[in-house]
Amino acid sequence: MQLEEARSRIQTNCLMILTTAAIGYAIYWLRPVLLPFVIAIFVVSGIAPILDSLQRRLGVERLVAAGITFLAGLGIVFVLGWTLWGSTVELREMAPAYRLRIQEIVDTVQDYLPDRLVKDAPTIEGTPVKKNTERIDLFLDSLLRHGFSELSGALLNLLMTSIVVLIYVFFLLLGSTEPLGVTGTWQDIDLQIRKYLRLKTVISIITGFVFGMAIALLGIPMAMTFGLLAFLLNYIPNIGPLVATVLPIPLIILQPDAGIVWMVLAILILSGIQFVSGNIIEPKMMGESTDLHPVVVLLALMFWGMMWGIVGMFLATPITAGIKIVLERIDATKPIAAILAGNWKPSVVSPMDSENSA
Repeated sequence: MQLEEARSRIQTNCLMILTTAAIGYAIYWLRPVLLPFVIAIFVVSGIAPILDSLQRRLGVERLVAAGITFLAGLGIVFVLGWTLWGSTVELREMAPAYRLRIQEIVDTVQDYLPDRLVKDAPTIEGTPVKKNTERIDLFLDSLLRHGFSELSGALLNLLMTSIVVLIYVFFLLLGSTEPLGVTGTWQDIDLQIRKYLRLKTVISIITGFVFGMAIALLGIPMAMTFGLLAFLLNYIPNIGPLVATVLPIPLIILQPDAGIVWMVLAILILSGIQFVSGNIIEPKMMGESTDLHPVVVLLALMFWGMMWGIVGMFLATPITAGIKIVLERIDATKPIAAILAGNWKPSVVSPMDSENSA
């Protein structure tokens, strides 16, 4: 009897592993179809209450309210695309100043090098590579051309994906505000997602606005772009704010007529904004809104980033929180949900307790 139970348990575990692997492969293989749809579900979960309020205040039908929301979202997409493109044009206009700054940095580094290294340096037509301005110009021109080409392709891809997402959002908004029109577990997931998105969006807007204003006051180009990136990257826990802080550093170093003190001060100001947002404001406002252990959040970021790229990292936390809610409702998977919440320490029974129980 015990042998049959053990065999049945092993078969069940093997089936669970195979099923999980099959689902993971399907999620990865179907990402071109699933990704816009999943994004649309999250967007609908976040803006459905706004749509209901709009419908009540304006006294319009659901179709009209959904159409207004769709047009507003389409306008936001084009405004963001125009903002990003304008920032790249600003960066291109600053290219000559950056070219001179790079040459100045190279000359400064060369002054600190031993004369033997300068003498033995490779030359082009008798000119040392370290002093060769044409080589720097060619490198910067190639970098700018490649960067503009990549950025144009990324903006076009973002625009097309956003339009597909908005189409999904439009038709999903025509239905019920409750996911799939059911209650229970799905309602809890929807409420969890709404709470997370609402708080995270407020914090991200504040962070992005303050971050962009600080960059603008410091006189660094692409302030609107960096503010927008700070807003978006704040949705990626732990890693996103760090990336948002690092991105402006090259422009800070290449800022014309910038001294060491100004560079250090600028980096400290931007780092301080992200530190206050991530370690003071966010914990105070969000608390335990997802009830996920920080290690689990990092693992979720890596997993969904591997499956769906950068968009998967944006959605990793709410998806994992939703999975945890589902696992909590099933008796067989409650231990897994406890692990996701960080309760993985097994209860240890002391010998004294065992004797007393006996």
